Amino acid sequence: MKKDKAEKNNSTKIFIGLIIGGIIGYIFNIWGAGPLRDGILKYVVSPVGIAFLRALFMVVVPLVFCSLVVGVAQLGNVQNVGRLGGRLISFYLITTLFAVLIGQFFISTVRPGDGVSAETRDSSVAAMQEQVASLQAKSTAVNDSLWPGLVEKVIPKNIISEMAATNMLAIIFVAILLGIALLAIDKNKSKVAISFFDAISDACIVIVGWIMRMAPYCVAALIITAVSNFGLEVMKNVALYIGVVIAGYLTHFFVSYSLIMKFIVKIPIKEFYKRILPIVSTAFGTSSSSATMPTTIRTLEKNFGVPEKISSFSVPLGATVNMDGTALFEVIAALFIAQVFGVEISLTGQFTLVILVLLTSIGVAGVPGGSIPILISAMASLGIPPAGIALILGVDRLLDMGRTVVNVTGDAAGALYLSKIENVDLNGHIQETS
Repeated sequence: MKKDKAEKNNSTKIFIGLIIGGIIGYIFNIWGAGPLRDGILKYVVSPVGIAFLRALFMVVVPLVFCSLVVGVAQLGNVQNVGRLGGRLISFYLITTLFAVLIGQFFISTVRPGDGVSAETRDSSVAAMQEQVASLQAKSTAVNDSLWPGLVEKVIPKNIISEMAATNMLAIIFVAILLGIALLAIDKNKSKVAISFFDAISDACIVIVGWIMRMAPYCVAALIITAVSNFGLEVMKNVALYIGVVIAGYLTHFFVSYSLIMKFIVKIPIKEFYKRILPIVSTAFGTSSSSATMPTTIRTLEKNFGVPEKISSFSVPLGATVNMDGTALFEVIAALFIAQVFGVEISLTGQFTLVILVLLTSIGVAGVPGGSIPILISAMASLGIPPAGIALILGVDRLLDMGRTVVNVTGDAAGALYLSKIENVDLNGHIQETS
């Protein structure tokens, strides 16, 4: 009970850290560039945030690999792996499709791009020319990475090098394959391997607990750096666009997930949002699904009673293939830029965009800004000027925080859904820990 209370207090502290960090960041932004302010940001604030992110990334690969091996091996047989995996992927695809449709509705109804002047458009493109060129270069490999490049991305020649590069698709593929193989060999031998991977996974969770004790201060540092850099002035020309994206996030976050909790998972909606606060706070501060993954697993097990075999299986998979917030953002951003440049996208084109977003959101790098090269590729496929990405780069750091929150909430919802269909007594655990 003391441990649960300490975790709740830490969640509150993280939320307070977000608010205080935002206020300090805004003060720094008003203060303006200067030797003292820049020195504080560079040598004091920024290193704290970077250390926190690097510490979380440090445990992501061993945690994902080991927990997924154990999760698959504990499912009992290959049939269970296929059954639960199929249901989980179906859940992710349906929720991502809903997110895309929500984004299409808001951007087509409000049409924020119609109000952006040609002067603003041209000046933004010119100011961001170098950064846009770099992102366009990264986007050239996106189409090839779908097929046949996806084969190379998923099936590695050297899993160690893929781990070093944090290629999550390859890591997940090998972990699932190894877990299935452990189901096929002698049980006495497999128990030794499973115990080893389980011990590594538990150790990673303990390390995450240590890291999260510093989260309130580190998350505040990340927010200070972000807000002081992008400021509020840059939002003026695209304020309506930001409003549309945030409206889409909030609709999916509060409406879609509430409906899932009420009618499918059948747990109290208020308890769901209260208990995922550590996940939301970490996601908002780090802008990284990968960095949030350890917190997601830990929170699901502690706050909802999700069994380790389910959280270890569903969360790593979700953090790689389930990108509701990213898909929603990409649709709005692409159609916003199309509106700015006067490019009319037909119904067929919009349907194509939906398919592109669904496909390319799978495997998006779970790091800040990982979806931008994917977005550029989708835009180019529909004849939308890729240079228009410059219009939204200035505020993307803020929107990246929001889409990461939606992404990881979807991961949590998927784990709870899987627990429900496996007859786990989630309500009993919630009542015991209330």
